[in-house]
Amino acid sequence: MELLSRIQDNWIVLLIPLISAGVGWFTNVVAVKMMFHPVEFVGIRPYLGWQGVIPANALRFAKVSNALITEKLLSLRELFDETFNADSFTGKLGAVVDDVTEQIIDEVANKHAVAMWANAGGFMQNKVRARVRAEVLEVSHAIARDMADQIEDIMDIERTVLEAIDRHRALMGEMFYEVGRTEFNFVERSGLYFGFLFGIVQMIVWVMYPAPWILPAAGFGVGYFTNWVALKLVFAPREPMKVGPFTVQGLFHKRQPEVADAFGRIVATRVLNADNIVRTVMEGDGAQRMNEIIEHRVGELIGKYEAHPMAALVLPEDQRPALRAQVLERIQREWPKPGGFFHTFAGEAVDLHGELERRMAALDRESYEGVLRPAFQQDEWKLIAAGAVLGTIAGALQLVYIFGDAMERLSR
Repeated sequence: MELLSRIQDNWIVLLIPLISAGVGWFTNVVAVKMMFHPVEFVGIRPYLGWQGVIPANALRFAKVSNALITEKLLSLRELFDETFNADSFTGKLGAVVDDVTEQIIDEVANKHAVAMWANAGGFMQNKVRARVRAEVLEVSHAIARDMADQIEDIMDIERTVLEAIDRHRALMGEMFYEVGRTEFNFVERSGLYFGFLFGIVQMIVWVMYPAPWILPAAGFGVGYFTNWVALKLVFAPREPMKVGPFTVQGLFHKRQPEVADAFGRIVATRVLNADNIVRTVMEGDGAQRMNEIIEHRVGELIGKYEAHPMAALVLPEDQRPALRAQVLERIQREWPKPGGFFHTFAGEAVDLHGELERRMAALDRESYEGVLRPAFQQDEWKLIAAGAVLGTIAGALQLVYIFGDAMERLSR
């Protein structure tokens, strides 16, 4: 009764739960923003300033993600062994094969046998073009099979991942946010709910014991515990748990199929995409291995045509080494370009998105948690501390500007 009487006499105290809810929401929103922003360090290194937790640790997070991909989700050799199929790949190679066919015809016919090619007429030209195309397609399949057999020597997943993140520091944050969008939104909203509940307790304590330190201390508690509880509920419990009539499970674990789809799509389109793979291969030892494969297979094709009786009529023997070098140089120059053979192979040979999604959806809970947990775990104490500091400031401000007079009356 005394509590109700005091509240009736000082109805303004009813604002405490509302203010507490606002403080809880605000501190959680700030905590989430601090995870991603700013992308670059702002301030004076190393003493004063801030950089988003994820951008600041982008390369370390990338290594964690790469370990998950290579150890739990993706074996390059196994992936290509399971999914590479020459028949299904043929349609994807169509434009590349046509381009290589025209390159060979241009080098041989239009430069070294102009008159013979012109006099052959459209019918014979088309027959020659069809024959060359069939040979190029066969060679392309052979090159693709060689690449699949030696894919671990050609592609370095870790280097591709780390260089992609290093070029675009915001990418890791975008990846974490896209995968954990629902969880981050929950962290923000939960501050409102938990803040209101804590605010009711805070109101009762402050009305019964209106000491000056109560509101700042309660603000500290609201900022600290709303952040802490929200972060814990994202991941705990891992397995569904019955609590009375309710089934409780960490929000992130509950969404494993959705997260698997988002993770697979982002890795396939933003990290291990054709552009990044080709760039990494071209800057590393893989380019030399690729050139050796292409030189070997294309050399076999050229050698086959050189042995044909018509070759002596088209091209003198002393000019053949130069032609071979020109054809190889042109093909090797074109294969890594967008639309070229390797670019097409890297982007189309396997269903990377689908494979990552399927394997992640089947992960055990602990391994699956490693997708998002590193984004919180490393510096979550800073986010919780920031919430506590902001909550304390908010508590002090409401003491001074809202409840100063009311506190004096309640203390009588």
